[in-house]
Amino acid sequence: MSVSKNIILFALLSVLLIVFMLAMQDLDVLYNSYGRDYYLLYGLEETGSRNLVSAIYLDYRLFDSLFEAGILLIAVSGIIWISKHDIEEKNAKFMIDKYKTPDLFVTFSRLVYPLMLTFGFYVIINGHLSPGGGFQGGAIVATAILILYYIDSERETNIGLIVTIEKYIFMTIIVLASISLFTRGTFFTNFMPLDASLQMKSIYLVLLNLLIGFKVALGLWTIFTAFLKEGR
Repeated sequence: MSVSKNIILFALLSVLLIVFMLAMQDLDVLYNSYGRDYYLLYGLEETGSRNLVSAIYLDYRLFDSLFEAGILLIAVSGIIWISKHDIEEKNAKFMIDKYKTPDLFVTFSRLVYPLMLTFGFYVIINGHLSPGGGFQGGAIVATAILILYYIDSERETNIGLIVTIEKYIFMTIIVLASISLFTRGTFFTNFMPLDASLQMKSIYLVLLNLLIGFKVALGLWTIFTAFLKEGR
């Protein structure tokens, strides 16, 4: 019986290998550098972003970013829904025992917290000028906030309020992204006119990065807090 299973498995792997090799033969035909060349030539002029990654996910492919932000919101809602604790219970100290946390770690956390928070906002605000952006900076800010649990394990966290704020931020992002329908005649792009200055276009980039950063930070904060309460 095991021999026949091995034969079937080998046959399936062989089929997959053949399909992969056939697909690779057309790779040279399907591949082209049109998109890359277009972004290099017109990315800064059309979006105002010197970071082409930010230009793509905040302008050319903003719909993808909205979808990713929506997935995070759905994930947060799902984690809260399957959690066993009561949503009204605010204290999330169950897995952090202040009596077992070394004083050196607490002192080090107090020093690192403001530095991480500052760096997180720097990454968010300068996401259109250098590597970074709302998603990356939001993760850093969330990590900084989570350090507070080690500094003060008695701090209270209202998960319901955090999720509500995150939802409003997400709706605000969608509204801002839809303004371009009236200014440019298309959905989900920079609402500044194409002939606007780079400084004017960067206002949209900074604003959207800030909103995305806050949303990501709140979402990750909620997930961590829910896991803490679940670990009781």
